[in-house]
Amino acid sequence: MPFLILAALFLSSLQAWSQSAVPLPARELRGSWIATVHNINWPSEPGLPATRQKEQLQRLIQSAHDHGLNCLIFQVRPAGDALYESQLEPWSPYLSGLMSLPPSPKWDPLEFAIQEAHRLGMELHAWFNPFRALAGDKHTPSSDHIRRQHPEWTVKYGRDWWMNPGIPEVRQRAVEVMLDVTRRYDVDGIHLDDYFYPYPQTGADKTLIPFNDTEAYAKAQSLGGAPLSLTAWRRQNVDEVVHNTYVGIKAIKRTVKFGISPFGLWRPNYPEGTGGGLDPYEDLGADSRKWLQQGWLDYLTPQLYWTIDRPKLGFATFYDWWLSENTLGRHIWPGMNSSKIGDDRNAGEILKQISVLRERGLRMTPGHFHWNFGALDKNLGKIGSMAKERAYNVHALPPASPWLSNVALPAPLLEKQAEGKRLRWGFSDARWENYSRWWVIQAQIEGKWRTVEVTFKDQHELDWPAKATAVAVRAAGKSWEIGQAGVLAR
Repeated sequence: MPFLILAALFLSSLQAWSQSAVPLPARELRGSWIATVHNINWPSEPGLPATRQKEQLQRLIQSAHDHGLNCLIFQVRPAGDALYESQLEPWSPYLSGLMSLPPSPKWDPLEFAIQEAHRLGMELHAWFNPFRALAGDKHTPSSDHIRRQHPEWTVKYGRDWWMNPGIPEVRQRAVEVMLDVTRRYDVDGIHLDDYFYPYPQTGADKTLIPFNDTEAYAKAQSLGGAPLSLTAWRRQNVDEVVHNTYVGIKAIKRTVKFGISPFGLWRPNYPEGTGGGLDPYEDLGADSRKWLQQGWLDYLTPQLYWTIDRPKLGFATFYDWWLSENTLGRHIWPGMNSSKIGDDRNAGEILKQISVLRERGLRMTPGHFHWNFGALDKNLGKIGSMAKERAYNVHALPPASPWLSNVALPAPLLEKQAEGKRLRWGFSDARWENYSRWWVIQAQIEGKWRTVEVTFKDQHELDWPAKATAVAVRAAGKSWEIGQAGVLAR
C-alpha cells in the first residue's frame, strides 16, 4: 500500500481516536431573570446617563457569566412599554424616568444585552408581560401609550392598569409586540411571565374584587358559537395569545425558543392533596398544562417558589408532577425563589433544590432559573459564592432542543498562531456557518478534559488555555446540538 495512503489512514484513525477521547460537555440550563419593572435589577434608578446604564447592564451580564450562568431572561416589556427601539410602544419610564422619552444619548438596551450575552457565550431571552398596562400610578402614561390611545381597552384593578385580554385588539397587540422583537433582534428566546388575568384581590370587607370585563364577555358571547362560562372564555383568550405567539415565532425563526413561567401549580389537588387557595386555571385564565401538552412552548418554567419540605406546596412534589405531565418531552426548567434567602430559607435550600433537579436527570435534562439575579449578584446569604464554588464549578451547556434543530455538524479545522500562543478554528466548508451558532472549547488540563469557554459564532480564535496539553473545539447548532470535535495537541 502506498505510503501516502497509509499516512492518510493513520491521520484519519488518529483524528477519530482524538474525537472519541474528548468527552461531551455537561448539560444544564442555569439561568436567572433580570427585572426592570420598578427598577428591581436594572437600571438602579431611572434617568441615569446612558453611559452609566450601559456600565450597570454590562456588569450584571458579566457577573452572571462569572457566576456560571448560561442564560438570562431580560425584561423588555414591563407594562405596555419598551426597553428597546419600538414603533409599537413607547420607551419605558424605567429608563429615563418619563414614558416615551428615549435614553440620552439614545441606545438600545435589548440590542446591547444580546451582544454582551452572546460575547460571553450566554443565551438572552426577551421577557414580556402580555397584559399589564401600568404598574402602579408612579409613571404618567404618554400620548403613545395604550392607556391614552385606547383607554377603552384598559381596566383598573388594584393598583395597576391592565389591558383587557377579552378584547381581540389587545390580544393581537401582545402577539405583534413579541413577533416584532423576534423578527428584528437576534434573541435566543421569547418569554412570558405569570401575569395573564390579574391575581385576585379582595376589598376592605374581604370580598373578592371582580375584574371588570363584563362588556367584552357579553360582546364575545353575542357573536355566536358555543356559549362559554366566564372563566372558560378567559382561558380561551389566553390560549389564543400563547398559541399564536408560538406559531408566529416558528414562522419567523424556528429555533427561537418560546418559554412561559406560570404559577407553580396548574390547579389545586394536582397532585392529590396539594395546593392552596389560588386556582390559576380558574383565577388567572392560565391552562399551563394544556400549553405544555399541546406543544405550544419549548420550555416551561413553573414558579416553584416553595421549600422542599413544605407539606402542600413543595418544590420537589410539584416538579415531579410537571415531569409526569410532560407528554411531549419539552424542557421543564423551574423557577427558584432565591430572593427569599434570609426570609424562610437559606442558601443551602437553593442548592438542595438544584440537587433535586439533577437527581431526576435521567428523566429530563436539568435546568432552573433564579428569581431574581439580585440574589446571586449581591451574594444574598452567600448564595452567589456557594453556587459558583459548589453547584456551578463545572461549565455546562444548555440542553439541546432536537424538535427545533438537529443538524450533524462536522469538526472544525484547528491551527496554532502566534507561535502557539493563539488558537484559531473554522469550517473547511463555510456553508456550515449557516447551521452553527456557538463554539464550545474544551481543554485537556492535568489529564482531564474540561469546558473552558463558549463563544458566539462570530468568534474564531482565542488564547491557548493555560496549562492545556490539547484543545478541542466543537460547533453547537442553533438548538445546542453538538458537532464533532476538532482536536489539536500542544
